[in-house]
Amino acid sequence: MSDRQQYQSLGPGSSVALVAPASPFEADLYEKGVQILRNAGYEVVPGKNIFKKQSYLAGTDLDRLQDLTEAVLDPKIEAIICIRGGYGSGRLLTQIPFSSFRSNPKLFIGHSDITFLHFGFMSKAGWTTFHGPNLTGMSEAPQKAQSVLRVLSGEASYEWKLDPEQVLRPGASTGRVLGGNLSCLVHLLGTPYIPDMTGALLLIEDCGEALYRLDRMMNHLKLAAILPLLGAILLGEFTGCAENNDVCTMVMDHVSEYDFPVVHGLPFGHGSRNEVIPFGAPFVLDTDERVLKILQAPVAR
Repeated sequence: MSDRQQYQSLGPGSSVALVAPASPFEADLYEKGVQILRNAGYEVVPGKNIFKKQSYLAGTDLDRLQDLTEAVLDPKIEAIICIRGGYGSGRLLTQIPFSSFRSNPKLFIGHSDITFLHFGFMSKAGWTTFHGPNLTGMSEAPQKAQSVLRVLSGEASYEWKLDPEQVLRPGASTGRVLGGNLSCLVHLLGTPYIPDMTGALLLIEDCGEALYRLDRMMNHLKLAAILPLLGAILLGEFTGCAENNDVCTMVMDHVSEYDFPVVHGLPFGHGSRNEVIPFGAPFVLDTDERVLKILQAPVAR
């Protein structure tokens, strides 16, 4: 997707595909998520293999790949929402027909293990994707569902005001927001699925990781020469990890030799807020103005 290209917002009757590229999911959360979309006027099109299970995966790699590919290539489908993260998305990357996907961009939403697909779609198909609640997450909190629905309808503003205490290092930077789950990101280093990170505003979040493991991942980003390329670091929520102050201190220790701005406490991740933010879209972070905001809306109203 070029910098000037936009997705069209969805209206009543628009088709939204549901895919399960990673782990199995709870049926009740799935049904609640489906009802939210139907109540909003959308036609829900579930993948034919989503209820399959193979141990910790939602079906075989072929099953999951088939549903994803059919959703992307179906001209009637306008948006794709992942049902759950967990594990398994990265197993599909070498089999995805990215050349076909490039000419069929879809409004694609998910997070956690879906980070693998966000990076794959950007680096190999040129898509702008949307980091935000999976379908099961939409069922857990009304604000998560509303965040997704505002994206689909083209009403999302993609602007976040910053409190002074959220600024770990001041500054201003303009660039594409990239990132997602830190654990998934570091597992992509050294692969062809990492796009050019020069000037990127790197958003990272995680869940259930001890502080020393987060430290190891940040060190991996430094050793892989990613940190010197960045325009900023945006810290989301580190749910069930360490105390937030300890996470911030550790991150600042790793980036002490650089001068890009760093902010924390943003509403992205595995917590209750997890708002939708476009990956690959141009943003400006300005700590003097205390704002993170998009420069070009990725969904036309």
